[in-house]
Amino acid sequence: MSFLEGGSLMATELLSARMMAPYFGSSIFVWASVLGVTLGALALGYYQGGALSQHEKRDKILLTVLIICGALMIAMPFTAQWVLNYAHYFEFHEAVILSSVLIILPPVTGMGMVSPLMVANLDGSMEAAGKRAGIVYTVSTVGGIVFTFLFGFYIIPNFGLILPSIITGFVLGIIPSVLIFRHGWQKPGILGATLLLACGYHYMQLQIQQQSINILYQKEGILGQVMVAEIPVLKDGKKEFERTLFVNRVIQTSYNPKNDKFNDYKYFNVIGDILGKFPKGSKMLVLGLGGGVIARDATQKGILVDAVELDQRIIEVSHSYFGLDSSVRVFRDDARHYLNHCEEQYDLILFDLFRGEETPAHVFTAESIDRTRKILKPGGLVMINANGYYRGDIGKGTRSLYKTIRAMGLYVELYPTGNAEANSNMIYLASNSRDTFDDFIPPYVQDSYIDSDSINVDDAIILTDRRPVLDHLNEEATMRWRIGYQAFNNQFYRSHHIPMFN
Repeated sequence: MSFLEGGSLMATELLSARMMAPYFGSSIFVWASVLGVTLGALALGYYQGGALSQHEKRDKILLTVLIICGALMIAMPFTAQWVLNYAHYFEFHEAVILSSVLIILPPVTGMGMVSPLMVANLDGSMEAAGKRAGIVYTVSTVGGIVFTFLFGFYIIPNFGLILPSIITGFVLGIIPSVLIFRHGWQKPGILGATLLLACGYHYMQLQIQQQSINILYQKEGILGQVMVAEIPVLKDGKKEFERTLFVNRVIQTSYNPKNDKFNDYKYFNVIGDILGKFPKGSKMLVLGLGGGVIARDATQKGILVDAVELDQRIIEVSHSYFGLDSSVRVFRDDARHYLNHCEEQYDLILFDLFRGEETPAHVFTAESIDRTRKILKPGGLVMINANGYYRGDIGKGTRSLYKTIRAMGLYVELYPTGNAEANSNMIYLASNSRDTFDDFIPPYVQDSYIDSDSINVDDAIILTDRRPVLDHLNEEATMRWRIGYQAFNNQFYRSHHIPMFN
């Protein structure tokens, strides 16, 4: 049981973080809240378990605690959906912490009580107490290690969040239910009733989902939630369906299968016009595939494309649902790892690395930019897609990346896709030759660039592998973007009855 308890604990931590990701994202603040609440719940559980271990009926208390933990874990997906439906009434930071407490604290506190109670229930002399405690905590930790790898790399990607929570909770609770029933307690039906209610609710959710909207693909994973859905829209008074890719509930790509066209986002148009300036046969590296919009556009313009994508689910949906051409060579790899080992040379390199609204800090460091410079052909172009903030404290991340790129010997210019920082993308264009901007950047893009004299980098830092803090510098920008997007999320997801996770 100690092995199962330790495994269930780590499963609860992983599952709860992924349950919160579609609503709050998976920024470092979210993970810090999940880890902090988990440790706090364990501390509370250890204390309560230690106190109860002195009770004469500690054997029945142990079995009862395990049953309650199983029931709470079964209920966790539905507790999470209920909590997140009301999270928008609170400020972002308050909502994240409160949600973590309500979702994680009850089951993890119970799991923390198990080990002290188990140590107390083992036979042996007082002199062997330390040895017994060591064995119990060792077995529990080994269970946690096994379940972490099992859930992270296999169970969550293949079975989602709800079913693993139900099954793990059932297994955690059924064994002590049988044992306590054999000792005369005849109310184990509580666990069975909880299980039936959870399964029934899950079935209702699936029915609503099937009746309201056509979800083509939905998978949870350690990197977040990926979903492809056909959304009904009105075009010229006629109802059409747009095929839309969501990552952590953030729209990444929208596509109309009827006319084989992607949505007219200004960012895609700007990049598309830049691609049109390069001659056929140019070689392009795309870091971050998304729905494959840019890679597909580049191949149609005669550009040879290599793409790097860490998430296998994104690779699957880009081919299956968004028509990514088979001529695109897709490497399943981390972008930084690929850059470190790449021996190719490219005319264009695009960083389009977002997991929802978050950017991976380890890819945007001086060392990474220097490696990018080395695989860029003379006169080639580097393009980076980022958030639109560049003024004030909230724009320190943008200014720091700008300063880092310049420190690596590249010429760099910034091009916002709109006038309002909150609603625009910032496109970094960098090259080892200043003439590249005249040769390959369309005039209307050049007219919108931000004068470098207006960018004060005195407070900016050079990002390095020893200090990869871009995600920290962008924390406020990420939070503001997520808050703004939540208003859309609440109306959109509820109106279409899209479940928060499966």
